[in-house]
Amino acid sequence: MTTETESEDHQEEEKEPETPSFDAVDLMLDGNLKDQINYSMVKALAEALDEKAGILVRAESEFEPQEGETFAEVAMPEIEAMAQAVTEGCVDFSKIRFWEACETAEVAWDEAKDEEGKVIGRMPYGNPHDEPREGNRILANLEKILEWLVQVHDMHEKNGMGWASPYGCPEDGQHAYDKREKSRERLAATVDKIKNNLDL
Repeated sequence: MTTETESEDHQEEEKEPETPSFDAVDLMLDGNLKDQINYSMVKALAEALDEKAGILVRAESEFEPQEGETFAEVAMPEIEAMAQAVTEGCVDFSKIRFWEACETAEVAWDEAKDEEGKVIGRMPYGNPHDEPREGNRILANLEKILEWLVQVHDMHEKNGMGWASPYGCPEDGQHAYDKREKSRERLAATVDKIKNNLDL
């Protein structure tokens, strides 16, 4: 009986620590109610964006080109719609801070042990990464949307203004080109602002 109990205790000690229900940003914002609420909304926004962007990411990975078509060409309406939703929607993505848009640190634990080496207490702290990771993928997804948009834009320039018009009309194509260029400029500016917004 004693042996079984000791074995169970030993197994408990060897168990991996449970993944915390909070991240390093939650830890950093402890006590700052306003920014905690804001970060909760940022995480919800990140999840929604990742869901929509993920559809295109999966489609690109499964795309099989035919007759020289590229993914950007085939998915042009969806790519443009994603860019417009980001740059013209109800959310100002440019106000998101860099450390909210990717993972700059992870939760680590400072363990207190007794004389026998047993853990008697654990205190979480933020352990910074040498290089930022994707994290909630806000920044990664925005950069991917921008990459696709640039590909579409370059293709439009290469194929002429009438390329984007269903009727081959240069005027229609020029209008689509100009509208996309505005989206591209706004999206590029948004990405730059996020990368440079390091305020706490």
